[in-house]
Amino acid sequence: MQNTKQQATAFLILRIGIGIIFTVLGIQKLLGGNEVWTGVGSAMGFVGIKFSPAFWGLMATLAELVGGILLIIGLFTRYAAIALLFTMIIAVILKIAIDGTFAGVSAPLTMLLIMIFFAIYGSGTNSVDAARARK
Repeated sequence: MQNTKQQATAFLILRIGIGIIFTVLGIQKLLGGNEVWTGVGSAMGFVGIKFSPAFWGLMATLAELVGGILLIIGLFTRYAAIALLFTMIIAVILKIAIDGTFAGVSAPLTMLLIMIFFAIYGSGTNSVDAARARK
């Protein structure tokens, strides 16, 4: 059985690594501007929401950017994970609709599962959330 310090370190590495990935993806989409946001937001059409795709794309972009930063520092981790969870649900639906292969769906599905983990578990002991709880 792993000791608590090893588990805390493993969760820290996972949280920071996933946070960096989301932050980079969010920055790329943010820099893409309205055209990229519209493309990203058009995925909402697969769940019946067809109005304001640029708005929805910007919301997904901000969820990735801000959520990624919050994951890195371990602040409001559960809230960030829930926002990213919704974003990944839409990403999975999109990938199923346009690709349909397991390979195409596996990346957003993996992120979805990791967000479920963080939404349930939180940020772990090496985080701002944990430091705030100790006060």
